[in-house]
Amino acid sequence: MAQTPMDVFERMIHLSDNGDESTGKFDIADNKEYKYRIIPIINTILNELYPYSDTCVHAEGKRAVLEPLTDLEQEIDLDLYCIEVLVYGVAARMFTDENGNLAAFYEQEYERRLGDLRSGAGMATGAEAIEDVYSGSYKDADGEIRYNTGYYPYNEFSRWN
Repeated sequence: MAQTPMDVFERMIHLSDNGDESTGKFDIADNKEYKYRIIPIINTILNELYPYSDTCVHAEGKRAVLEPLTDLEQEIDLDLYCIEVLVYGVAARMFTDENGNLAAFYEQEYERRLGDLRSGAGMATGAEAIEDVYSGSYKDADGEIRYNTGYYPYNEFSRWN
């Protein structure tokens, strides 16, 4: 499902609890300033997230970048997880002047999720065998198999008892 700057705006307003309390609407007079600022803020973050999106296309010898957004109804070419990260980044920058503590919280969450993207956390990977290094047996110097009993013949200073 394609997301637009207006979708990001709505999610950011709901995240910050700045919607109309009686109707739940987000596009109200109190939020017009945020609406005017949303596209430039998204554009400052967009290319930071794009290389980690499933929608990213790398051309040989070129950087993976997106054209800046110009319209509130234009589609954002990011996958849904990157959109979630984008919402926190937008919220952090949007509320910097109004509420420093809230902006710091959103910035911390944005950086944590961006770090997850950079490290590949949550990415589907193939299965691989894991070597059991904690098994109940080991080979001694003579090649005989011994079983761990929980007692080790050395103390905390690595001297044999």
